[in-house]
Amino acid sequence: MGGLTDGVPESPMEPSVKGKGRPSRKGMPIVLLIIRYFLYVLLILAVLFAGIYMVWINLGARGDFFWANYGEQHLEKVGQSISRSTTVDESVIPAAYWYRTYDDQGHPTGGDMKGGMANEADQLAADHWEHRASKPSEEQTKKTGRPLATRTKPDATYVVYATANGRPCVLAYRIQPQWASRQTRDRYTNPQNLLLASYGMALLLTLLSIGLRAAHVISSKLKVFNQVADDIGRQDLDASLPSSNVLEINRVLGSFDRMRVTLRESLEKTWTAQESQRRQVAALAHDLKTPLTIMRGNADLLGETGLSQEQQSYLDSIEDAIREMADYAQAISQGSVGAASERSGVTTVALRDMVDNQAQGYLNARGLRLKREDRLGSDAGQVSGNDADLARAIMNIVANAADYSPDQGLVALTWRLEDGQAGGRDLVVTVRDQGPGFSSRALAHATEWLYQADSSRHGSGGHHGIGLAAARSTVESAGGRLTLGNATDGNGAVVTVSLPVQ
Repeated sequence: MGGLTDGVPESPMEPSVKGKGRPSRKGMPIVLLIIRYFLYVLLILAVLFAGIYMVWINLGARGDFFWANYGEQHLEKVGQSISRSTTVDESVIPAAYWYRTYDDQGHPTGGDMKGGMANEADQLAADHWEHRASKPSEEQTKKTGRPLATRTKPDATYVVYATANGRPCVLAYRIQPQWASRQTRDRYTNPQNLLLASYGMALLLTLLSIGLRAAHVISSKLKVFNQVADDIGRQDLDASLPSSNVLEINRVLGSFDRMRVTLRESLEKTWTAQESQRRQVAALAHDLKTPLTIMRGNADLLGETGLSQEQQSYLDSIEDAIREMADYAQAISQGSVGAASERSGVTTVALRDMVDNQAQGYLNARGLRLKREDRLGSDAGQVSGNDADLARAIMNIVANAADYSPDQGLVALTWRLEDGQAGGRDLVVTVRDQGPGFSSRALAHATEWLYQADSSRHGSGGHHGIGLAAARSTVESAGGRLTLGNATDGNGAVVTVSLPVQ
């Protein structure tokens, strides 16, 4: 084999691997970032509380509402006003109280109590009416404004007073702030609950706003990981690593940087191995020219002798094989192995006939038998790719099967159509031999360039790891796929080529 040349230029597909821009090790610990937003929450809570408190004090100072103990503190004064009045209405009773008046027979005549409060007042007034004769001090009570009866319930405290004309009047009050306006009191909740609800709503909006802001800030700081991952995914190992003002993020970026260095070293080894393989393949193709030239010359000389018809047919097969090998060696030398020289397409029937003829002649020369199974029919569409390249790829598989077949062995070649992965149809070509089959290692690596078969595939000494690799490359260039497997009965290897039918 010819010597390898030095000084091969770096492949243009290789990414830059110099590496730069190590992230800073400095930064603020993330716990301080969290504490900062926690302090924001506390500060805004304090501001909200102060604002609500100022509003509360201002409303109270303006007299917009009564304080919580107003009803209890002013009960005696209001009772005196009731005892001096013959008619009780809203001018006598402040809005801190609810009231209900009755006639001489104990029937309600007015007031602003409703629902359960009115029912409770009626019950209290009726109880007082039934026992009014047993209370000798009632006249004195009317004059002094002292309550005739008191009853405390969960919803309010109820008190009975007598008006100047002796009719009962029931007051109710609650130990909580109340609006100074009856319309406001009856329409809205009490000022204490309203302010607490406003504070809760403001607090919820504040926490939501701060949470969204914190999420935005943290998300923006984490975007550096997406940038680094995208750069590494593109194999752009020369991109500058960004930095952050968060210590923990910088530490992770440092880990990314170490990973980038490791990846760069691994890729350099891969590129070196690939370049070495490319050179070996090119050298092998170059070295093939000498024996091919000798074979062609001897074949030409042999053709000038008197040959029988059978001998001439053998010679024609030899010359066809020499031309195929010469074309293949030329393709390798030009670095176009596996790339279809034309993408105009070839009919499946024409490809089948071409491969069948070549396979029959090749296997006859090797002392092997060919078993053909054709399920295509006469018009089965066409596949993308150059006919010679695709035929050469399938013949590489046939040759590989022949190498591992026993003497007088059988190689099966099957053509059929199946449903494809994209919803169309695939041309499926299967080549099966009667050899020992693929080992688990060969199933994973046999289509790699220059892979040397292991001991499980006896008779592999003449292999250089080119045939199946070139076949896979050609098939994939045509949009297909090549898969390796073993026969279900354990007798032989199976190689399957699938090509989408147009």
